[in-house]
Amino acid sequence: MIWTSMFLILFFSQLSSSQAEEQEQVDGLVDEESSEMENRLSAEESNKDLEKLLLGHVEITVPPEKRPLLPPKMTAKLSFNATLISQNENGVIIEKLEEKEEDWHEDEDEETDVETSMEDKIVLATTAQPATTLPADDNLSYILSRLSAIEAAIHRLNVQFYGLDVKVSQMSQSVSKMRTKISEAEDTLATVSEMNARNQKQIGQIEGCLKGRRYYRKCFLIFQHFENYATAQQLCHNRGGNLAMPIDQNEFAALAQYVHDAFFPFNWPIWIGINDLRSEGMYTFENGHRVSYFNWYKDPLVTQPNGGILENCVSISSDDGKWWDNDCSRRMYYICEY
Repeated sequence: MIWTSMFLILFFSQLSSSQAEEQEQVDGLVDEESSEMENRLSAEESNKDLEKLLLGHVEITVPPEKRPLLPPKMTAKLSFNATLISQNENGVIIEKLEEKEEDWHEDEDEETDVETSMEDKIVLATTAQPATTLPADDNLSYILSRLSAIEAAIHRLNVQFYGLDVKVSQMSQSVSKMRTKISEAEDTLATVSEMNARNQKQIGQIEGCLKGRRYYRKCFLIFQHFENYATAQQLCHNRGGNLAMPIDQNEFAALAQYVHDAFFPFNWPIWIGINDLRSEGMYTFENGHRVSYFNWYKDPLVTQPNGGILENCVSISSDDGKWWDNDCSRRMYYICEY
């Protein structure tokens, strides 16, 4: 009986020490797995936050609250069961402990499933939360894209405006050059016109002396075109001369003879360069000098001049060389001097 008591005491003491060791091992495993779970969740959360930052999310989701460690009830339950089982036989104790360890592993699997479901919920929470920020990000991206498009359009407009400015500047320079050329052309044309006028006068003078009648330093040339007094004077001037202005009796006699020879046996009135347009009754030549010699037609029935203010220009008759006053608008032949 004493030996039996001692054996039981020794057995229970060893069993208590073994249970304490087993309990410490179980607690260590639980602590290690809890720490690994926490580290894994923390690493996953850090990776997700890093992915969010890299993907351009502005808001960082708040990590979920730390899940509590494995429930201590399992440890208490395991120690309670081990205490109850220790009163049975040795073989039964070992089997029961193995069964309980299997139960503990089953509980651990259940806990893993719970952790997986919680992780899925956390993942869903972390992936679902940026959905609230997606519209803002989309709006910001849309606004940025529109601003970029507007800036590109403004840049294109600036390029076009610059091209237009360059073209306008080139056109202005071209217009300025054209104006300079036009001015030069106008000057050239004026010079040419002046030269042409001089040439015409020289040609007229040469033609008058070659085709007409020379008297000392003058040359007379008859034009058989019907013109009024003013037009006849202008035509003579354009050719470098004037209507004939005989300054004395000898010059007029030479002029009258030339006219007579040109139209004989006919009698035609011919304009000469004498008129009283400036003052009635005061006859002057086209150069403004007063006339000192007159050869008016005289007849008992008709005496010249007789037209008054209605007849202010002088013509001569080709048959006798007498002067007549006529209406200046009348059209007749004329004679120029050079």
